[in-house]
Amino acid sequence: MHQQHHPLISASLGTQREIVSFHFGEEKYKQVYIQASLHGDEIPGMAVAWFLKQKLMALESAGRLRAGFTLVPVANPLALSQHWHGTHLGRFHSESGQDFNRRFPALGEKLAAELASSLTPNEGDNKRLIRDAIDRHYRDVIAKTELEAQRFTLMRMASQADLMIDLHCDWEALPHLYTTPHAWPDIEPLARWLGSEVQLLAQISGGEPFDEACCEPWLTLAERFGDKYPMPRGLLPVTLELRGLRDVDPDQAEQDADAIISALRESGYIAAENPSVSVEVAAPVIGGDELALVTANAEDIAGMAESSAAASALEAVDMPEEMSVIKQRHTEGAGAVSPALKHPATPLAGCEYIHSPVSGLILHRKKLGAHIRPGEVVAEVVDPVTDFVTPLVAEYGGVLYARHWAKFATAGMLVIRLAGEDEVRSGELLV
Repeated sequence: MHQQHHPLISASLGTQREIVSFHFGEEKYKQVYIQASLHGDEIPGMAVAWFLKQKLMALESAGRLRAGFTLVPVANPLALSQHWHGTHLGRFHSESGQDFNRRFPALGEKLAAELASSLTPNEGDNKRLIRDAIDRHYRDVIAKTELEAQRFTLMRMASQADLMIDLHCDWEALPHLYTTPHAWPDIEPLARWLGSEVQLLAQISGGEPFDEACCEPWLTLAERFGDKYPMPRGLLPVTLELRGLRDVDPDQAEQDADAIISALRESGYIAAENPSVSVEVAAPVIGGDELALVTANAEDIAGMAESSAAASALEAVDMPEEMSVIKQRHTEGAGAVSPALKHPATPLAGCEYIHSPVSGLILHRKKLGAHIRPGEVVAEVVDPVTDFVTPLVAEYGGVLYARHWAKFATAGMLVIRLAGEDEVRSGELLV
């Protein structure tokens, strides 16, 4: 392991902040980037990152890393200093009012113009050209503010990865995640190992969040030049929401770190401890049912005949674009039996956000994880002076996966979020 220090612009005299990154394994063709606490008050990810650092050091010493790993346990030093009368204000930049996880730059069009005459008939060469161009851009661009310097520093490291994991949390919530439809087949092991209960998919969610900005150059270049040159699949982004703000527990954090390591092992970024490979039949994984397992050695799997049980099950999946990805993923495999997916992926546009129309005391009537039907009361807002009770009613329904930690509502406050199966919203999809 080695660490790097990335100094940011000094916002005022006598101050100097920096981002510290930790690097494991060799700078190989495959790269993984993991960061925590981009929203500075979301501490569960920071705890998980600390455990991940210890585990990655051990795996590196054992020679089991099959990719280069970059870990940033504290992605937002600016937010760590934002406290007001004992309350940590880590989501919004105090000077500009901007959300720390919005307004990340889109680089695709600039790179398209720069690389149009340089791309080759070799996919590996094109991948290196794109990575070099991304690095060059963020090396040479001049940040005008401390916030911009922080954004550029993170983007320079993360945008070159094959897999980018952004560790966040919610107010009060089940473990859940955000990713894109094109990345979901590869992200699905993380969902299973982490016990994620809601998987929210959107190609563009609005607001230019970090995860989508990281993969935007790769998607733009593939769309622009994919019919002329063999283009790399590019970065796979995922934002993991590790429950709620107050869920900082050492046992849970280490369990989450182990889950991430297990998913990375299954996906081939980390070598298994033994030559046995556990191959999961893909159809139950996609549907979220119990998994059927077939165990064989790596050579057997690499030469698996189309008539084999696992191959037949893969062919039965109704999602051909995911089939080859999952089939390839399990040629690496993991020694351990992976858990079943708790709930299938649903569109981010299927989320229902329930706001309180009035101010008052919030009394929740349903627990996290409950399946809410349309027309069902999920909470009540009580005026203790007039005794007036305002029910908060679900219009569409879904899994109650997140709610505000505050128990007193102001008029218009977002109180509850449900994950439904059907798209009911458009435009800006994120909170």
